[in-house]
Amino acid sequence: MPFSSRSKLLSVVIALSSAIVSTNVNAEPQKCSQLTSAIEKTICASPELTKMNHQVEQQYTQLKKAHSLVDNVVITNTQNQWREQIKKQCTTFEYMKGCIRISLQRQLYDIKNQVTALATVSKKWRRVNSSLRQYVNTVKSNIKQCPTISIKPTKNITQLIPSQYVYVKSLVNPQCNTVIRTFAGCSILKNNRCNKWQLKLVASDANNQHPYIIGTLAPTSRTGNSGAIFVPYKFSPNGNNLILKAMMEPAGAGGGSINYGYDIIIQNSKQQLATSTQHYLAPANAHFYANNTRVVYLENSSLLPNYPQPGGGSNNGKLVIKNINNDKVLLTKERTDTSYAIKEINSADHTMTITTTHHRFGGKCPRMEDSLGCSSRTTTEEKITLP
Repeated sequence: MPFSSRSKLLSVVIALSSAIVSTNVNAEPQKCSQLTSAIEKTICASPELTKMNHQVEQQYTQLKKAHSLVDNVVITNTQNQWREQIKKQCTTFEYMKGCIRISLQRQLYDIKNQVTALATVSKKWRRVNSSLRQYVNTVKSNIKQCPTISIKPTKNITQLIPSQYVYVKSLVNPQCNTVIRTFAGCSILKNNRCNKWQLKLVASDANNQHPYIIGTLAPTSRTGNSGAIFVPYKFSPNGNNLILKAMMEPAGAGGGSINYGYDIIIQNSKQQLATSTQHYLAPANAHFYANNTRVVYLENSSLLPNYPQPGGGSNNGKLVIKNINNDKVLLTKERTDTSYAIKEINSADHTMTITTTHHRFGGKCPRMEDSLGCSSRTTTEEKITLP
């Protein structure tokens, strides 16, 4: 945050729970001695640094006047980030003046290049972030199925999102009465590189009216060295819920084959979508059927020994079927020392063929972690009626 002059005497600007004391261009030595930090004293004692700091203050003031309230939150966050950065970098008294000078010069340069370079960085997100690039390539906008809906968002929608975020995708529900607009961008810069990518979602009706913010989707890590960002994938057939798909980041050690699968955002009490209602829907190997109203999948069960491996394997000890329209579990199969496999789904006669494997453990293969590979087993096939 710039070291601003708020009164005739030196004033204290409180930000992020610590004080920054402002300086005047012609500060008196005795007033500089009243300051507490070495950075403040260095700026106060140098007419050159005080002038540069005043220029930073003026630039930020002009920048805020030219942007919306939403943008001003981002700009203030960037100010605070710079303020913390200068504290961490300029610690050696011998080089403090030069360090502060360089930091002020960078701030002036960044401000000149619009919202401290956030807009420039965000426009390059397709080349920088692999999971967002995957999103572009795999999830297609489906606006064409509803001819009356405009492809690009209108001003009343874009003004809800900070200006450095770029428009990416639109998804419309089967009823053509709800449109989800996705914007991607950088919320935090670090050394002129994006330190935090995010997706921001806005919903509106078919006429781009009554827009509201669904929320923010940020990269997340759920296990091991894996990471992903969930992206809008498709609507539930009744048009009420939004299915999200995990776009996995390049894996670190031990995260090779982890895939977080699918989450779901359900409508809240106001019949609106909100990221506060986001939760787990199904793993990546899930099968959607019955015109996507149902999802069936296998997941890990505590009734079987674990099956650890790089990438987080499942022992397939639990079979689950959910109704996507109302987010309810319709069927669960889970038995001690039993695993399942989905062989075939026949939507025509509403049946599913599965194999059921019962595992036995003993002296040569004691029941312990990772013992599924040596168990004695009996496998049977059965056909069950789909709910």
